[in-house]
Amino acid sequence: MNTWKRTVLIAALACSATGLAACSKSPPDARQVQRQVPAPVMQTESRSVAAFARVPGTVTARQQIQLGSRLSGYIRALRVRDGQAVKAGQLLFEIDPTAVLGQVQQARAGLAEAESALTDARSNYDRFKVLYTQQAIPEKQWDQVKSAYAMAQARVAAAQGGISTAQSQLRYARVTAPFSGIITRKFMQNGDLASPGQPILALADISRLEVQCSVSGTLYRSLQIGQKVVVSADGNSVPATVLDLVGAADAMTHGHMVKLSLPAASTLQAGDYVSVEVPVTQRRALMVPAAALLDRAGIPGVFVVDAQDIAHYRMVRPGQRTPEGVEILSGLSAGETVVAGNLAAVNNGDHIAPTGAVHG
Repeated sequence: MNTWKRTVLIAALACSATGLAACSKSPPDARQVQRQVPAPVMQTESRSVAAFARVPGTVTARQQIQLGSRLSGYIRALRVRDGQAVKAGQLLFEIDPTAVLGQVQQARAGLAEAESALTDARSNYDRFKVLYTQQAIPEKQWDQVKSAYAMAQARVAAAQGGISTAQSQLRYARVTAPFSGIITRKFMQNGDLASPGQPILALADISRLEVQCSVSGTLYRSLQIGQKVVVSADGNSVPATVLDLVGAADAMTHGHMVKLSLPAASTLQAGDYVSVEVPVTQRRALMVPAAALLDRAGIPGVFVVDAQDIAHYRMVRPGQRTPEGVEILSGLSAGETVVAGNLAAVNNGDHIAPTGAVHG
């Protein structure tokens, strides 16, 4: 290869190498553009909160009764069913009144007999009174006539009372609802033989509910009539008011019965199992609003904002929920700033533009 060709080849290789170097060289670094998200923030702080003791309770109707009959007889006209709503005064069932009707007829016959005897006694009384005035009969005989007349009057009064008693028993043959409510249970059916004191239906007024629970003596002494407490069921909290406190403890459990009234708008139903939170003391706790807590892939956490207003997702361990917020047991310290709203728009590393401070 002559000198000229060698020179051309070397120049071509040099240009090729220069081109490759120029192609492989990246442009100057451009500053990353951070996403800016407006969101409210708050500074965490430790504060005094109430410590609670949790006791189990049951939701019951405040007014509930078992209905029976004062008569013995076969049940008829029992048409209500379990769960049916009834109105006050509505007929619930009847007891066959045949036996009572017989007592009424017997009492009326007794009254007729007593009135007939009274008529004879009154006639004797009038006749012998004239004779006694004329001194035609001795005083002893006159006393006997007066006594017979008084006894006849007493028998008439007793017979009238018998009729009233029999007729009052007849009223018990028809049993009506004493108040509006729900039939919670049927103990007997049409054709069954009812006896006095035997329950036939159970009726409850579910428009007014209460919670019944048993507490220890220490918790009992910390409660007062009218005090507000929280009732929890299925993750929902319902405010309740202390209605009754039973001073006598149960001989078996040594617990005191406590009754709590529920608001009319409560979603709880009779028979529900609940947990009653009884405040016992005060303690220090780190609280954040419920809106500041996020759950990502089953991991609870908050967005902590650093000094450069950059959001960092941090896992935390939440505690109990109260009307004031959620207690943070670990993962967060007092004095740190967290995002308190618009969490759905925030990602890790976003620049937070505070829209206002939220007070915890």
